[in-house]
Amino acid sequence: MKASTTYLSTDIASDSTDVGASLCIEKVINSCHVSLVNFLRLRLRIADDARDVAQEAYIRLMKYEGSEDVKSPESLLFRIAINIANDMGRADKVRKVSDHCDIGDLDFDSGVATPEREVSACEQLDLLYDAIEQLPSKCRQVFVLHRFHSMTYPQIAAHCGISVKMVEKHISRALAVCVAKAGQ
Repeated sequence: MKASTTYLSTDIASDSTDVGASLCIEKVINSCHVSLVNFLRLRLRIADDARDVAQEAYIRLMKYEGSEDVKSPESLLFRIAINIANDMGRADKVRKVSDHCDIGDLDFDSGVATPEREVSACEQLDLLYDAIEQLPSKCRQVFVLHRFHSMTYPQIAAHCGISVKMVEKHISRALAVCVAKAGQ
């Protein structure tokens, strides 16, 4: 029994970070950074968060700078990092992060036309106006009353003194010309 106590006491005395030695955060970070980041990459849901968690762990470890009470600064650093990772996991659960989807690849319509779409729309509109202008006068009048003044076929027939069937024919002809000229 005496031999094992002697071994333990010499082992503790040879450790440079035991009680009595002041904690140097820079040395701990330099010696543990790679292994801590690798450890966190395996533990976290998003591997890219490993460096952020490590950084936060270093910040929290800084409050122990110069402390003589820390027996194993490496263990303390890893314990702090594990706690931060666990906190992140709990926060992700509360926010239901697993239910979120990546919207980076989605194309959203802002409601504002791109310059190309605006130019194209203006060209289409010019073609449509030209097509309407080239219609025979009675056909153009019926079409304009229907499309721009929102009149019904019976109202147009009464206004122009023609039958509802004739209104239908004028509208059909106007639409055919517009589609042919404007391309839609």
